[in-house]
Amino acid sequence: MADWRQAIARELSGDTVGGMSEDNHVEIYFDGDRVYHAMLTAIASAQHFVHLEMYMFLSDTIGKNFAQALSSKAREGIPVRVIFDYIGSSAADPMQWASMREAGVEVAEYRPVAPWRKRGGLFGRNHRKNLIVDGNIGFTGGMNIGDPWSQQQYRENAWRDTQIRLTGPAAGHLDHIFIDSWQYCTGEKLEAHIPPTLTQPSGSCRCMVVGSQGLGSRKQIRKLFSVHLDKARHSVKMTMPYFVPPKRLRKSMLRATQRGVKISLLLPRDSDVRVVDWLREGLYPSLLRWGVRVIEYLGPILHAKTMVIDDNIAIIGSNNFDILSVLMNRETAIVVFDDQVTEELNR
Repeated sequence: MADWRQAIARELSGDTVGGMSEDNHVEIYFDGDRVYHAMLTAIASAQHFVHLEMYMFLSDTIGKNFAQALSSKAREGIPVRVIFDYIGSSAADPMQWASMREAGVEVAEYRPVAPWRKRGGLFGRNHRKNLIVDGNIGFTGGMNIGDPWSQQQYRENAWRDTQIRLTGPAAGHLDHIFIDSWQYCTGEKLEAHIPPTLTQPSGSCRCMVVGSQGLGSRKQIRKLFSVHLDKARHSVKMTMPYFVPPKRLRKSMLRATQRGVKISLLLPRDSDVRVVDWLREGLYPSLLRWGVRVIEYLGPILHAKTMVIDDNIAIIGSNNFDILSVLMNRETAIVVFDDQVTEELNR
């Protein structure tokens, strides 16, 4: 690994889960139906456990497919645990959770908006989109569970997003994040499952799993962005649906451009949150004055959250480049040190 990659790994090591892991396989998905098929296949193959941590778990066609798959696996006697965010999944049918529980799925809600309830509250959401199966297969990225991400359901209006499938030790690190959230929601401390040692490495990717813990633990995602902006030598390419960075990250961007780093932003012309569009557009004069290239996406809703640094390092996760992700929410980001992955994101 190049010296500057090692420098980034050292800077972030204290904020990662398990540090750098070797021999991972990373597969990128841009099509919701393909990733849903892969996730459902992984759930069906589970032999030890299924852990799902999801901001938005709806009760539409896609949501029902997942609810049925999780319930079916629980009926086989495999432990299945699900965490859904109370606000993100507020449109879901409560009977969906009741049916899953009846099938044996352990379901926990994250931070109900009820001041009288323990660990309730409005701010500090669980914004993650993680699925872990048996500790050696993991999925994460920007895709929730719902019809908007399905071309079969939404056709030309399907949301544009990015998700990855991890095979290898990084999937186990992803599970440590779930275990922490489960203890927060239920008070139950789960033991990490260590999968049998693979006779052959899953792949050749080096990965780092970064997970922020929400309110009271605020530095991980901010540092993830600031370190990469400060260490970048040539270029930073970012795809973001909600771009409202706090002042500290705007300063990191400015410093990067002053060093000659070319920053390109792919942002939506119209997101699903209009107030964010107004705030983002208010930053354009400064960004353009710094020499940042701003590209507006004119298709359906853009929801991908990715970053490519110097065409050598990729970041894929649930985290937006905004104050909520940086300061308040539980998020997940995977740092991938692999030229093929960055090439695919660039393409």
